[in-house]
Amino acid sequence: LKKEALLILSKELDTCQQERDQYKLMANQLRERHQGLKKKYRELIDGDPSLPPEKRNQVNLAQLLRDSRERVKQLSEEVKDLTQRLAEAQGDNKLLRMTITKQRLGDDEVGVRHFPAHEREDLVSQLERAGLQMEEMENSIKALTDELQDVKAERSVFKEKADRLNVELNHILGNHESRIIDVDALCMENRYLHERFTQLQEEVTLLKSNIMKYKTALERRKNSSPHGRSSNTPLTGVLSPKQVQEMLLEEQGCSLPLTPQSISDLKSLATALLETIHEKNLVIQHQRHTNRILGNRVSDLEGKLRTLEVSGLWSLPGEPMGQANGLPTRRNGDAPQTDQSKSCFGAPYLQALYRF
Repeated sequence: LKKEALLILSKELDTCQQERDQYKLMANQLRERHQGLKKKYRELIDGDPSLPPEKRNQVNLAQLLRDSRERVKQLSEEVKDLTQRLAEAQGDNKLLRMTITKQRLGDDEVGVRHFPAHEREDLVSQLERAGLQMEEMENSIKALTDELQDVKAERSVFKEKADRLNVELNHILGNHESRIIDVDALCMENRYLHERFTQLQEEVTLLKSNIMKYKTALERRKNSSPHGRSSNTPLTGVLSPKQVQEMLLEEQGCSLPLTPQSISDLKSLATALLETIHEKNLVIQHQRHTNRILGNRVSDLEGKLRTLEVSGLWSLPGEPMGQANGLPTRRNGDAPQTDQSKSCFGAPYLQALYRF
């Protein structure tokens, strides 16, 4: 048994020694390979020490060029692969859209007949955009419809309110069928009266200023000498046309001496003339404003008469009128009268306008 054990141990020892020798050989080979690779790596980085610097740089650039070409080849293959995948995905997408269209319309050739291959994607994108626009338009239409309903309801409320006010107003004023008064007419009349009242206030202010000026002139005349206008009395700020003419004739007959009194008289005369011209200008402006107010009044009345004529609530005197809903109406075959000269309100106001 011991001999057998020794034989086994010796065999195992021989096996271990052989394995050790093999591992040493492999280690030496790996070491040599490592040294060779290390040397090549240094040569790639630093270049061959036996070569000059220019050659060494050329070797490095050549290695980099080879590496870059290999990298470009790899990237080109990847791009080809991705391009192929994209084409397959687009084909699947087109096939899916055609299948969906066929299922919707129930025609196997509808995709080919109505949707060419180069226009399918554009048609689908246009359809999607059109769907979004249609939704936006539907929402806008709903909003506008609601707003229109609100406006109609508000208009109906105001119309009923105006009708009630007109009925109450006519009832209060005696319910005369020949004299139809509504809120619009009252508002127009109120506006006209307000403008006239403002104009009259301005005229009253102007008249008050003229009265004060005349009072001052009268007091000065009373305080002056009773022998007429003396050489020591300055001219007042108010002169009549006759007085101005007399003064100018006197000055033309004989030349005035260059004295302080004559210069003062001339200055007073010029001041009085300027004040008189200013007063006349103010009067003309007030008259123009009055004419403008009357013109607007005439236009408003003519427009009101046209409205009543068209609606059948008023007609010219002597024209036959019917009765409809308790109010005078125009006959169905009669044309509305639009001549301003035939208006019963326009002529008096035009005459007043021409007087001014």
